[in-house]
Amino acid sequence: MREDRDATMHTSPGARLAAGIVSGLIGGILMIGLMIGYAQMTGAGLTTPLKALGGFVYGLEALVVGPQAILAGALIQIGMAIVLGILFALFMSRATSTLAAMCAGIVVAVVIWAAMDLIVLPYENPTMAARITLEPFAYFVAHILLGLGLGMTPAFIRAFSRERRHNSESRDRAHPSAAQTQSI
Repeated sequence: MREDRDATMHTSPGARLAAGIVSGLIGGILMIGLMIGYAQMTGAGLTTPLKALGGFVYGLEALVVGPQAILAGALIQIGMAIVLGILFALFMSRATSTLAAMCAGIVVAVVIWAAMDLIVLPYENPTMAARITLEPFAYFVAHILLGLGLGMTPAFIRAFSRERRHNSESRDRAHPSAAQTQSI
């Protein structure tokens, strides 16, 4: 019985890594989707949020550079969201409830929002800091969506662990070990 419980509670590093990547990717895509949708609705232009993020690389010129700034902004957003997803996954377990994970994800996202708004952006990307002052509520809600994406991590850990366990059980049945074959 103890062996069954250990098998169900053990999470491989690969499953945890994959869960973090997927949850971070979902959170990052949700953020981008909200911000570009809001920018388009308010007349700021569909690509303005990604160009503003590109300000980390191009500075003020990010708003006029074009596709390079858009690509840089998208890569920065997705890359940071994946890193946050992986870090978040390190502190989640398969047993974490969905509600607890969603609450923890939102708390982490609000802390990130505050740090970005008060510390990082004013010094590292004044171009984006200026854009955020024009749409602070949307920026906050985008971080809530990031938190919801992060909150999906335990579900992905369970899914990836289940898949791995199912594949290993199928493989064990198809190819019994030498010890099992000798006892037959």
